[in-house]
Amino acid sequence: MAGVAVSPVLIGRQGEFEALRRALADGRGGVPRAMVIRGEAGIGKTRLVQEAIRALRADAAADDPPVVVATAQCVDGGDGAPPFHALRGLLRDLRAGVGDGLLDVASASPGVLRTLGVLVPELAEASATVAPESIEPSSDLVSDTIETVVERLSERFHVVVVVEDLHWADALTASFATLLAMTRRGRHLTVVLTYRSDEVARRTMLSGVVALEGRRDIEHLELARLSGAEVGSQIEAIAPGRFSRADTDAIAARSGGVPFFVEELVSLEAEELPGPLRDLLLLRYRGTSPGARQIVALLSVGGDDVDHDILLRVSGGDRTVLDDGVREALERGLITVTATGYGFRHALLREAVYGDVLPGVRRDAHRAYADALERAGASFSTLAAVAEHRARSGDVPAAFDATVRCLAQPGSELAPSTTAALWRRLAEWWDDVPDAQDRVGGASRMEVLRRAAEYLWHAGDYLEARSVVTAALALPGPSDPVERATALWWLVMCEGWISIRADEQALAEADALLVGRTDSAALAQLARVRSISGRHDIASLEDAVSIARDSGDAETLAICLTNLAVRRVHDGDDELAAAAAHAALEVTPRAGGRHRALLVLAGIALFEARYREAAEGFEKMRREALEIGREHGHGAIATVGLAHTLIPVGRLGESEAHAQRALQLLVVPFDRSAALRVLAEGDLWGDRPAAYAEKRRVIDDEMPDVLDVPDEDYGWRRLDLLEALVRIADEPDDRRRLELVRAGVSRESALRAAETQPWVRPWSLPIRAWLVAEGRRVSGADPSLDHGISQIRDDVMALVSPPTIRGVAAVLVDFVAAESTADAAVESRLAAWRAVLAGVRAGEGLAVQFVHLATLRLAEALVECGDRAGAEATLAELGASARAEGDALVARWAAQLAARAGLGGDPGSRIASLTERESQVLELVARGMTNPQIGRELFISPKTASIHVSSILTKLGVANRTEAAAFARARAPAAPAHD
Repeated sequence: MAGVAVSPVLIGRQGEFEALRRALADGRGGVPRAMVIRGEAGIGKTRLVQEAIRALRADAAADDPPVVVATAQCVDGGDGAPPFHALRGLLRDLRAGVGDGLLDVASASPGVLRTLGVLVPELAEASATVAPESIEPSSDLVSDTIETVVERLSERFHVVVVVEDLHWADALTASFATLLAMTRRGRHLTVVLTYRSDEVARRTMLSGVVALEGRRDIEHLELARLSGAEVGSQIEAIAPGRFSRADTDAIAARSGGVPFFVEELVSLEAEELPGPLRDLLLLRYRGTSPGARQIVALLSVGGDDVDHDILLRVSGGDRTVLDDGVREALERGLITVTATGYGFRHALLREAVYGDVLPGVRRDAHRAYADALERAGASFSTLAAVAEHRARSGDVPAAFDATVRCLAQPGSELAPSTTAALWRRLAEWWDDVPDAQDRVGGASRMEVLRRAAEYLWHAGDYLEARSVVTAALALPGPSDPVERATALWWLVMCEGWISIRADEQALAEADALLVGRTDSAALAQLARVRSISGRHDIASLEDAVSIARDSGDAETLAICLTNLAVRRVHDGDDELAAAAAHAALEVTPRAGGRHRALLVLAGIALFEARYREAAEGFEKMRREALEIGREHGHGAIATVGLAHTLIPVGRLGESEAHAQRALQLLVVPFDRSAALRVLAEGDLWGDRPAAYAEKRRVIDDEMPDVLDVPDEDYGWRRLDLLEALVRIADEPDDRRRLELVRAGVSRESALRAAETQPWVRPWSLPIRAWLVAEGRRVSGADPSLDHGISQIRDDVMALVSPPTIRGVAAVLVDFVAAESTADAAVESRLAAWRAVLAGVRAGEGLAVQFVHLATLRLAEALVECGDRAGAEATLAELGASARAEGDALVARWAAQLAARAGLGGDPGSRIASLTERESQVLELVARGMTNPQIGRELFISPKTASIHVSSILTKLGVANRTEAAAFARARAPAAPAHD
């Protein structure tokens, strides 16, 4: 049998090919795209990707970014899939594509380079900047690290990330692929994921990928089987004129339209087609010489990609024998050359060959691989592979020992799901291994299972973690009190994430087991237990801190201090809360502990309306997260917090950039909602009502469940009220304005109902005071509305006279008082607004947007009392500062007020800005016509006439039709004189 002949052209995939080409072209052009391709085994997923990338390279223009293709090839390793295998291949492809540039971009963050050094040791060897550091277990550190590298490279290169055979991915690779497809962090980036559709039902790792199908921003391709005609075209392209119509029909029927099987059948030299398809795949293998057959069999035991040197050792060390066998297998189309060794031409071939190897031969080969890999090194991934081969060879004690050595290596923290599986295997082998407890360093079986649960918790699999730790607690026989208490504490941790409640019974049992013990481990665990059981009581939390100090465990002390700080924040004692958080910063040995403490400190500053200080705190937390390569998680939380706090200090452009960045990082809906809220508030102050409406629509239509989260429900209701106030302020029609104020009162009631935590109330006070002002302007028209406005005013004033909640600075009190008395005499309002502005401190107390609004109110009062010079100077300064700080809304209102008052500007230019139709409408308005009359005069509908009138009012900067008519008459040409 000769080698396999492949069709020189792609058959039956033109539509899919063009779709993938478009995705690649978009990525090259700076529009990141992601595509998921699925289909059964042998359907041609890999070929489609290869052809599209080949076309991309062929179509490249001189000024296009260079293409770098990085492939993560997942392999079928069962539960013992080698950690980092696929991602290591991807990183090596990146390094090969960009050379030392990969090290250049990675060195910008020591944390990134440190993680890369664990994944690909040669990267660490090439850099002298990598320093060892304790790494907290994390399910997203690897993903974040590789995403960071991809993102930085995509500034200069078109990076095409291909994750092949995702149905075999370990949890780490599946998480990376899913996150990258959703976030698409990068400039010139295309992400392509492939998987077998027939594996979905039995591969749990695919759940995240299948979930991508609900996203409209990710395209999905389903590759169907070829039709009979398409099979005929494929056969003719492979072997022109060789097969008759009857032969073609027989191959089409036998292959079922699967292109891979068509190729195999066309390559047969036998006159009759084989029976089962497995026999078809084995014909090529069995037709080789004994030497080549042995090499191929060994290769199938080693996996989908076996290093040349490892295969040489496993095959006996004779280079000539290996080279001859490999050469023949290559010629026969069984295997291919990879970056460092060899792999099968198709996974189906490897599956068939492995199944054909005799059990005894298989065990011997696994043993040989384990021996060869042990001599090759002692890294986490290598020893994990050794353990798997020992287990498959039947040597459970040796597999146990290799697993113990593996877990002691750097890297286990980077793959918590894999690490959890290794700990669980130790527990499963426990009864089959003599002296198991001694071999694992004295840890009991309960402790082994508890560690598995801990890593599952760090991987975010809280349900499975609870199941494992429950099994640990149910083990028969006596147990060490500290070990049992520690397992109970992790049960509490799991339950907290699953049901958002503490398991009080487990806490009580753990406390009883630990109380009275004086050893360090017991004291540390008791401190953690009491830090949760006493979470609502300051005295209990202080007791936990004291016990933690006695234990000498810095990490436990930092946890207890941070929990104490959070409780003090809830109780309103910000000074002592800050002291506890600062103390936690001083003692915490890990980055995660620092980030939690920094988050508390930034939150305190935000609650107290010290916006600039809060922004500095979030920025510090964000930069530290970047330094250690953790922009996801705490870094993303800090980015959202920073974006939020930059709005009240008047840095809307930076706020928008950070919020957009957060959206690239975040995938959890309520986290994304928080980032969208920042952008939506920027839209309102930026005078972009349509953009705000679109973000609100996204929440209502695509993410409605986020409104079940109290913080998000409150945040969006606050913005809804702000949006209503903008519409009220812009409405020229008195009757319509009255209806909008009624709607605003309804929204205020909903906002008040959503204020489940007292400390959020200062954030809505200026908005609610603004509503009171708008209500006072329409008072007298509706007694029930007047009553509702009075109730809101009384509620607002009760909170600030004197202040009953923190975060109410003196300037905020003055603002609320001034805005709530909009119907006072002009002299009183002038004094009130001057007092507000005199009390303004940059970045504190009052958001800059409300400083602008206060300045506008002052200008209105100046106009009313006849101080035109003062009003003109005030509005000129306001317009400049509002525009500089991104507050286009108040800047527009300032310009409109100046126009209405005839301050500055050129009235003639405002008239000239009207369209021809608007000029006609203005002339009729000046004649006193209503909208229906204007409609009849100009043959347009009253609604269209109304739209023109609204546009005219805006362009002229006048408040109503009467002012527009006066404006037009004042600037109309004088009538000719008569004799």
